[in-house]
Order: sequence, then C-alpha cells, then structure tokens
Amino acid sequence: MLNPHYSYVDKSIFDEGNITTTFMDCVETFYSGDDDKQDQVVNYEFQKFQKREGTFGKKLARTCQNFDYNPVAWWRMCGVDTPNLQKMAMRILSLTSSSSGC
Repeated sequence: MLNPHYSYVDKSIFDEGNITTTFMDCVETFYSGDDDKQDQVVNYEFQKFQKREGTFGKKLARTCQNFDYNPVAWWRMCGVDTPNLQKMAMRILSLTSSSSGC
C-alpha cells in the first residue's frame, strides 16, 4: 500500500481490508508506545497520501507509475508534508526481500 507505484495505478488497494489491517499493525509496531504519532499517521498523514493532497497531488508525484523509479527516493521527494508516514514508508520500502530463509 505504501509503494506508490501500486497505489497510484490502482486506488482500490485502499479498499482491501486485509491490507488496511496490516498497515495499521505496522503503524502500531513502528510507533510502538507513541499514540500521538500513530494517530497522526493513520488519521491525518495517510489520508493526505490516499486522497493525493499536497505534494502527493503534483504532476511529478505521478512519475511513480513507471517501473523504473525508486520508491524511497519518491517518498523523500513527495512525502515532505507527512514526515511520520514518510519515515515509516522509507524504512519499509528500503527493506530488501529475500527467499534465502526458505
């Protein structure tokens, strides 16, 4: 949900209950013990991202629809209005996936 390529291409990703529940779990874990930041991310900052407000609504923000972009760099550029969500998204999207544990 935080990878703008997927959320800008298909807004219905925000309607997936499973994805939304997992996002809220991530916020609770990432900002464990800080109810104010959890509230800020879920109720204000995420809404800006979802509704394409502020920098998320700019024409340059839509460049994420291309496959050859860096989602962390995108959040660094476009997420300035949502610093808590920006920090969380950049950390999550910086993780490398691996199947070596399998």
